Amino acid sequence: IMSSPSPTPQGLLPSLKAELGDAVSASVSDANLLKFLQWKPSVQRASERFRAHVKWRAETPFVFDDPDKPLLAIEDAELKRILETDVIIAPEDMVSKNGSAVLCGRLRNNDMGDGRTVEDVVRMVLYTMDRTLERPHAQEHGIMLFYDMTGVTRNNLHVGIPKALLHAIVGHFPIRIASAYILNAPFIFRGMFSAVSLLMPSKLRKRFHFVNSIEEIYEVIEKDQLLEEHGGKRVHDSSEWVSLQMEREKNGSVCSLKECFQAV
Repeated sequence: IMSSPSPTPQGLLPSLKAELGDAVSASVSDANLLKFLQWKPSVQRASERFRAHVKWRAETPFVFDDPDKPLLAIEDAELKRILETDVIIAPEDMVSKNGSAVLCGRLRNNDMGDGRTVEDVVRMVLYTMDRTLERPHAQEHGIMLFYDMTGVTRNNLHVGIPKALLHAIVGHFPIRIASAYILNAPFIFRGMFSAVSLLMPSKLRKRFHFVNSIEEIYEVIEKDQLLEEHGGKRVHDSSEWVSLQMEREKNGSVCSLKECFQAV
């Protein structure tokens, strides 16, 4: 007996639109609705996550929905500045051996003494994730976090940042954290993580790995994919990446989750 094939996100899309109603299906693009079905190919789960996302947006307007500070680099000079400081980068072709999109963080570049706020940093990270979620491989295989904690001090950390990011991502975003690797974490970060990890579902907590050698990263990301400082061949210019996103914002080619809230 042959089993019937599993439903595809594309095949489930009409049912998801019917479940969410005319207002959503008329104003939210198929590309954005498919992000929820790629996250879970189930109309029930995808619609629950979409509604949870909308509820989070209503409760947390500072990320996408502040009319004075839209999540656009062309309209928020502070967002543009922090994006260019190399705290988190997400080159389009940087993928793990499992096909996940890689977000590479170097938290020593996060200078909390230069005027940036917790909300500014959270907006920067979620902007980067929003752009990353446009990529088919990120939707299909999830995201790998690789954080190099070399040189991190108290000045680079604030417990409010991971708390806000966890509240946003867990249960509210159509995003799958496939794995996370933390390299050379100082004692102060490990203590902060111990507290924040209590807010994580156990399934997510098990995907975090603390490593002390770059060779352990080579086991999950091809060495050549990494930045030169990590032994790879990659040179990344954040200013160039931000300029490209600004051009896309101007010409309307960005597919942002921002539109999901406007429909409700």
